[in-house]
Amino acid sequence: MRLLLPAALLIAATPLAAQDLQPLDPLPEAVLAILSQAEAPEFVLGWQSDLDGDGDADLLTQAAYAEGGGNTAVLRQMVLRREGESWTVWQEFVAPDGIKSARLDTTAAGRELVLTVFSYQPDDPHCCPSGTSEMRLPLK
Repeated sequence: MRLLLPAALLIAATPLAAQDLQPLDPLPEAVLAILSQAEAPEFVLGWQSDLDGDGDADLLTQAAYAEGGGNTAVLRQMVLRREGESWTVWQEFVAPDGIKSARLDTTAAGRELVLTVFSYQPDDPHCCPSGTSEMRLPLK
């Protein structure tokens, strides 16, 4: 059976443009300073793209902070907007098992990050999620 959707729904859901975010290593010192305000992260990852449409490369970041010893870490994700030579926190969000990759989708409804995040499968050990899922983050 074929499901017919109104044209307006198809237009709103269909990306007008999609762009993969590019990994950035190392991150700028000013960004590392933002990520280290409470404590220094164990590791950081970053992906760049013009997320707000102003022509500057903005950043999606992920930092891991040690918690309680052992191999336990807390992940913190942020979208940082570049304004000239400075950076400001645009949005913070939670992707507890980590980001694998990201792309920017521009639709009739606006811009959103489409994140491929790691996810645990039923028999995965605590260290190593083997699956992935998709998470959408509207950019406000």
